[in-house]
Amino acid sequence: MIAMPNIEQLTPEYWEKRRQEWAGYFPGALFGWPGDATAATLASFRAALGAESEEAIQEVLTADPYLIQYAIDHSGHHGVWVFPKQMIKPRGADGSQGLVPDYLVVSRSSLGYFWNIVELKRFDQQFANQKGDAFSPEGNKAIGQCNAYLTHFQDYVDTIRNNIRVAELIQPEGAILLMGDSDIESDAQRRFRSDFVRNHAKIKVVSYRRIIKALESDLQSRGAI
Repeated sequence: MIAMPNIEQLTPEYWEKRRQEWAGYFPGALFGWPGDATAATLASFRAALGAESEEAIQEVLTADPYLIQYAIDHSGHHGVWVFPKQMIKPRGADGSQGLVPDYLVVSRSSLGYFWNIVELKRFDQQFANQKGDAFSPEGNKAIGQCNAYLTHFQDYVDTIRNNIRVAELIQPEGAILLMGDSDIESDAQRRFRSDFVRNHAKIKVVSYRRIIKALESDLQSRGAI
């Protein structure tokens, strides 16, 4: 635990030193913390969401990994360590597909460090179908991917740790599926998503709108927008 200095010592130099120290806690990870986000980050994120491309979203989140923190419950907002595109299961000799989550993410709160799997889908693709009575095709595929990741971790976490060479890896808390725009969901679609999350403790389905609103709030509190 880092001892906090007196208020007079909280200089930009102090925080830069702390940032460099915390960034090294998980070697090989990309590190993000609250001060990284700027008005330019918000503009880039909005543009990526409008591009109808998972790759565009991934590019911004990888460049500014702190954005992922807004999608994690009980994170503490102390910082986030992100491992993009780790192959947790190689392609089989029989041609079967491997498993490559978009991110493995470490967050920190007063209770310690927590790992999550993060999977991305597009902003213009909703989790539920138009009637709000079943998964959309994209939502159904994403849930299948998340379940496959979680099952493989449950069965082979030690093997995964050795293969990706991240010694600190532990069993993830769950999977976070980022997809869709809650502002244009119908009431039925919103209920379907909420009911799914309520009944599936290991998978959280989070709208990108949550990140936008949280980032806007943080920037406004700092007078950055």
